[in-house]
Order: sequence, then structure tokens, then C-alpha cells
Amino acid sequence: MAGRVAFLPDHGATVLGPPVKWRPRPLTIKEKLEIVVRQMGKEPGGDRLNPLDGIDFHHDPALQRRRWDPVALDTVPPSCSLENLVALNKPTHRVQTAKRDAPEIAKLKRLEGRTGQGKVKRKIPGRKLQSRPFPKLNKGFR
Repeated sequence: MAGRVAFLPDHGATVLGPPVKWRPRPLTIKEKLEIVVRQMGKEPGGDRLNPLDGIDFHHDPALQRRRWDPVALDTVPPSCSLENLVALNKPTHRVQTAKRDAPEIAKLKRLEGRTGQGKVKRKIPGRKLQSRPFPKLNKGFR
């Protein structure tokens, strides 16, 4: 199983991260309820969890930022450890992921050279540059 190489932000040393296509096991309903009860039905910011709009379970730190343990075939800390999971409303989770996790994961992809793979460069259609005609000389002016 080929893993990806991640860089520790404070040392610059390479560490083995989770494989590209790896996904953690799904959480059971019992685990989800335990997380919500631990949070007393509220987000860490104090807002009430709204099950009608949807609840997401946020991994903190993000799975792609964790080190990989080849013996356990899981991340360090484990991907489904309840201490590292937080229940958030879907809009809050989207904002939090976009602000903090997405830029760091994109940086890892850039460092690994995985950006732009599979993309076909296209020529952008456009007009040809018009050549500027030389100004006509005014024959009446000498």
C-alpha cells in the first residue's frame, strides 16, 4: 500500500501520511450519539446542533494532515477515536473546513506534486491580435 509523504510544518522532516484513496470506517450510530451527548447537543462555539439541517462529524486534525501507522493501517491518532471527532452543523463544518483544513491539504498536494494531474491543458480561444496600421500621412501637410 503506497502512502503519501507529508511534511511536518515545524521541522521540514518527511513523514508517511495516509494513502491517497484511503477512507476511515464509517461511524456507528452509537458513536455518533456518544459524541453529541458529550457535547450536550451544542457545537463547540455554543450554537445548538440542528439535526434537521444536518450534522457533520469533523475530524480534528483533518485525516489528510495525520501521520500514517503502517502496522495498524490507520492514522495517528486513530481516525475514529471519539476524542478527535466533533459534531458540527453542516454550514459551520463547511466554513471551518474551507478556512483551515482545505489550504493545508492543498499545500500538501502541491508539495507532493499531485496538483494538476489528469487535467488537459487547453488552448484558450481568443481573437488574434490586430496589427496596428501605420498612420496615413496627411498629403496636404508638409
